[in-house]
Amino acid sequence: MDVLHTDVLIVGGGLSSWMAAHTLLARKNCRVLMLSDGQGASPWVHGFNVPLHADDSIACFYQDTRRSGYKQNDPRLARALCEDSSSIFEEMLSLGAVFNRTADGGYQLLRPLGASHPRVASIGNETGPAIMEKLKEKVCANDGFRHLHHARALRLMMKDGRVQGALAWNKETKSFLAISAGCVLLANGGFGRIYPFSTNLPDGGGDGVAMAYYAGADLVDMEFIQFEPSAAVHPEGVRGKGMITTLFYEGAVLKNALGERFMLQYGEKGERVDKDVLARCIAREIQEGRGTEHGGVYFDATGVPKDRLENDYPMYVERYRRHGIELSETPVELAPAPHTTLGGVVIDEHCRSTVPGLIAAGEVAGGLHGANRIGGNAGLETLVYGRRAGLTLAETAFESGANADELNAWAQEICKIGTDNIESETREIRTEMQNALQKGAYVLRSGKLLEDALQSASQLQHHVSALPPCPAEQAFDRLRLENDLTAARLVILSALERKESVGCHVRSDCPERESSRYRIHVQLKDQLLRVTREDWSRQSEEE
Repeated sequence: MDVLHTDVLIVGGGLSSWMAAHTLLARKNCRVLMLSDGQGASPWVHGFNVPLHADDSIACFYQDTRRSGYKQNDPRLARALCEDSSSIFEEMLSLGAVFNRTADGGYQLLRPLGASHPRVASIGNETGPAIMEKLKEKVCANDGFRHLHHARALRLMMKDGRVQGALAWNKETKSFLAISAGCVLLANGGFGRIYPFSTNLPDGGGDGVAMAYYAGADLVDMEFIQFEPSAAVHPEGVRGKGMITTLFYEGAVLKNALGERFMLQYGEKGERVDKDVLARCIAREIQEGRGTEHGGVYFDATGVPKDRLENDYPMYVERYRRHGIELSETPVELAPAPHTTLGGVVIDEHCRSTVPGLIAAGEVAGGLHGANRIGGNAGLETLVYGRRAGLTLAETAFESGANADELNAWAQEICKIGTDNIESETREIRTEMQNALQKGAYVLRSGKLLEDALQSASQLQHHVSALPPCPAEQAFDRLRLENDLTAARLVILSALERKESVGCHVRSDCPERESSRYRIHVQLKDQLLRVTREDWSRQSEEE
């Protein structure tokens, strides 16, 4: 097995990773190895929040973020996000990013759901790719940087209480790779793809949280999964693609199969509510039999001026036009789908986890958003915490990673290479896992459904652990499945532990909102899975 050595291993190829690499290498000469198996959600970042509006402020932005998260979010993380937003915007300008402007020369700002003012600044309709291109130009020019495309990290090696390496799979060579690293940055996104229907790309999965879990890191808020209320269910070519919800402020509405604008039954704001509220209302409409032919509701943008659609939302117009649908003329079918996972690795405001040598940034981390994420904060999170991770790395005195022999021996034990064919079994197990999640841990949950899902996931995980040694490529699939099953079990366990409803966690058997605030932690300690509650009442009231 090939063994590589580096000072810093960056796991992930999205905005958080590139921002961290850019920040680190601008301040310190070191070896940086990036592994990526795609770009996660970064290509779909429409824009990010920054309080540029005349009536807006960092204080207002912070209050919106806390309110939208039902004050379940870590105030330190939320405050850092909001306070860094303006300097991040300035840094993007210094990189040469050109943001959309209005006719009078001001910055064009969109108003996301949950915001008091228009706040989303964007670059065309492709802010993520535009910023990524600027960051790559800087990072790739550094001699200390190396990027392995189509490589996916699967496990972290622990020795003497700290992370010292990783096991990865190289898709190009179809072989495993062992990496010795002085420090590891996890920035490989969320785990929404473990569900059968998701807005996430196929390169997503449970690897990040599972790797941290097996390394002994503390995880939090795993039950909080933000379901994008408006993910396409038809036609097949756009299935899972999200429809931007700022259009509800432009004149778009939702209708059920009966043609009723059903959101008005829930309040005078109609569709202009937080995403968690919107998702559960849509899910209830479908569950009660008023859904469309393909299991959704209608998103009707015919009330939005055509020139507004064409000029400000061309990506969405073109996406449907390629399939013969004009958004200005024809409603489309949408339904809730896992979009952003709000839980993950516990970090401080400098991205340090509870495990020495392991830091985390972006969607793989938990605690920032609380029980619901305000629109426009996901893109900002990648940049703010990518930069903070880079600053932490720049201040770190890197210890040496594991030596080649011990790393190789550890990796061989995990891979379990042999000759048995397990392809059909792993495929069947994945399908059963996805069905269990969709039934038990979807938008509307209950204790009974979650218990059934947990039993199923536990049996499946036992089944996977008993699979015999197999060829290398199948071993890679098995490890990925193990990671996804681990993430699934942690979601279900956390959802069972939180018996009240709050934000995007909706218990139909316990609809009352909880009277006290607490956080659900999960951790592998002394080879035992521990699920604990942390009283969050006092901390959550800090302002």
